[in-house]
Amino acid sequence: MTSRVGPEHLRDFERRRSLRFVLPRQEDITLTVGGRQFRGKLEDVSIGGAKLVLEDSIPLPAEVSMTHAAAGTIEGVCMWHDGIAVGISFDLSDPALRLISLCLRQGLPNSTFAA
Repeated sequence: MTSRVGPEHLRDFERRRSLRFVLPRQEDITLTVGGRQFRGKLEDVSIGGAKLVLEDSIPLPAEVSMTHAAAGTIEGVCMWHDGIAVGISFDLSDPALRLISLCLRQGLPNSTFAA
């Protein structure tokens, strides 16, 4: 039996294939999960996603928001987490585009694809 790949799957596929930019200096970030805030660092960013390293482990969330001093607040979804490392997926809102732009200007491309 074959499965049909729709537009939403193609977007996810393209996002996973976009380059990740590892930041030479990790940016401060605050992740809000269920009303609780967790401080951490933005480790790398890609088009539509980011990897964060937090000071503490978080419960497995679905919807999150992350706040960056220059970019603002970005609504997203936690795609995975492993201890203090967290993978966030987000739509290309104005704050997300500001964050990506800031990171692309200072980031170094990584040969690995985004998760």
